[in-house]
Order: sequence, then structure tokens, then C-alpha cells
Amino acid sequence: MPRPASLRARLLVAGLATAVTAGIAWPVWRALSKPRSTVTVIPDPGAVEEATWGEQQSYVVDPIVGMRPRRETTFKQPMAALDGSDVRETVKRRDSRGFLREQDLPNPLDRPAVLVVGDSHVDGVVDTADNLTSLLERGSEAGQHPCYCLNVGCGYYSLWQHVLRLCDLMPQYHPKVVVVVVFLGNDFLDLDNPTVPHLDGDLRELPGGERTSPETTSARMADLAIPEPYGQAFWQGLNQALLLHRSPELLAVWQKKSAHAIAKLERTAKEHGCAVVWALLPSLDLVLPAVAQGLGKLADEVVRSGANRTVRDMFVAELAAANARVVDLEPPFAAYGKLDLYAIDFHVYRSGHRIAAATLAPVLAELLSR
Repeated sequence: MPRPASLRARLLVAGLATAVTAGIAWPVWRALSKPRSTVTVIPDPGAVEEATWGEQQSYVVDPIVGMRPRRETTFKQPMAALDGSDVRETVKRRDSRGFLREQDLPNPLDRPAVLVVGDSHVDGVVDTADNLTSLLERGSEAGQHPCYCLNVGCGYYSLWQHVLRLCDLMPQYHPKVVVVVVFLGNDFLDLDNPTVPHLDGDLRELPGGERTSPETTSARMADLAIPEPYGQAFWQGLNQALLLHRSPELLAVWQKKSAHAIAKLERTAKEHGCAVVWALLPSLDLVLPAVAQGLGKLADEVVRSGANRTVRDMFVAELAAANARVVDLEPPFAAYGKLDLYAIDFHVYRSGHRIAAATLAPVLAELLSR
């Protein structure tokens, strides 16, 4: 007989599946059920042609971080909340400088800049206007310290790529604040990706190249066997958790690389006279563990192991050792506690962006007032 907690989790997910099935129109369901959600890429007329990164039309080759979102482009994607509500086609725009924003920036900037970097959660599966950076910028305009909140988030970025991107842009935009949104569900796993700029085990800063180790991701995906349409949970937390659960020695490697990344960014920001804010963005298994446990027997085991919690605690300890400024988004997410925090592909959805912006806003206002 299943343990009571496991049974409750499975019933919860069964109810979730029913709600989602009832709430999503068939064309959206079909798009969302694919291995990767369908994204329509629409370059502006006359947009500068750029070399596509691999087979991902949304991304182009970048000499500093390996890849970045395509400039002068609109991206459309069907999406819905994890509870089946808020079904929509999201529309995002990247301007001529590659920032996620609806209108181009003035040149030169006429107010302070805040640079925000992160992975696909910061790039977002929400409309540009609903992204946390748009919310922060509009909120600043209503206050005493207006700023431009410049979103340079990009899917697939690791913690190290966040640092590389900010170090590249600080001399160009002279931000007063930089915000690193660290997704606790995969930004550490991605530290070991040798196909993009990365750190090796001796902390040598290496460019991207060919994969030199055996591919193991597909085996973990098969082992977890997450039912559709919830397969994206693998990429947004459970892959990292399962890897660490099976190979706990990786924690020491990620800790070493994390400490190096923190030190490099804090040092570079100090040289440029700007403050650093580290925002910790939790994966679903940290906020709503019962839902993640209900995705399968192995998912239940992995979530119960606390693997991603261990990664989170390691990173928090490294930030504390560096006297870094931290904004932990888990408490307000947990207090909200509803499924619509996340999209059906397990990225943070509109309510999550609102909560993140509301939590970060007073911190930015305080730093901008200095």
C-alpha cells in the first residue's frame, strides 16, 4: 500500500491532470505536449542576420557566453498555468540591443540602469509586459528612483554564464545594480556543460567546445518516466536533483565553481561601483514538493532525498561567506502556494513574476537611493 503522503501526492497530481485537460484548448495542448514547447520566431523587417546557435532558432551565437536570444525579434509561444488556468499565447520582444523590452532604449540612457540576468525563467514564458523586469521598471517609474531594468536573461544559461554576461555588460551600461536570478533547479547542473563557456575542475575558465563525457541525460529522463504533459519537470529541477541524488560527490564540485563565480562577480561589480543582488528562484519541488513527488515513483524518491534543497543550502552558505546581498524568493512563493506560480512547462508563470518583482522592488529602491 502506498505511504499516505505518496498517495496524497498522486491524488493531487491526478486532479491536476484533470483540470489541465479540461482547461486547455486542443491546439495549445498539442503544442505544449511536445518535447519542447513550440516557439514562433519572428525577426523584425530588416533585422541584422545572426548565426543561429545549433538548431535553436530563438538563440544566436555569442562570443562571450556561447549563445544569447536573437535581437530585433518577437517570440510567440502557447502557454498555460500548471492548474490549467490562464491559457494564452505569450508574446515577447527583444530590442536592437538584445534586451527584453517593448520599446528601444534612449541613447544615451537618461536614468540609472539595473542589469538582470538569469536563465529561461528570467527570459520568461510570459508576455514582455508581465516579465519581472518590466514590472520592476514600471514600479520604479511610479516611485522616487526610476530606472531602466535591462533583462539579459537567456535559456540554457548556467550560473557561470550569468557572471560572464554581467561582466561583459557592466563596462557598457554602467549599472547601479546588477541582479543575478539563480534558478535553483538547474543552474548548478549546467555548470558542467562543456559545450558552452565553463569552468573545469581546476577552475580554469574555458571556452565552449565539444562534449567530452558520455551523454547521461536521456537515461535519467527515461528512468524518471514523467507522464506527459508534465515532462518539462525533468528539465526544471528533477534532472539536477536525480543527478545529485545518484552522484553526491558532484556537490563539492558545484560548490567550488559557485564560490569562484560569486567571487568573480562581486569583485568585478566593486570595480565598476555597482551593487550585486543574488535572487534565489526556487523550483517547484522546493515550493510544492507534494506535486513533484506525485510525478512518479522515482520523482517521489528524489524529492524526498532533498537533493535540490542540499544544493540550495550549499549556495546560500557560499553567498553568506562572501557577505553577498541575497533575496530569497522561496518564502513568498511558499506563502502564495498555488499551482499557477508555475506554467505547464514548469517555468515561473505570471503570478511568480509578480511575486518576484514585488519582493525585489524595495531592495532595488533602497540601492538606487544611495
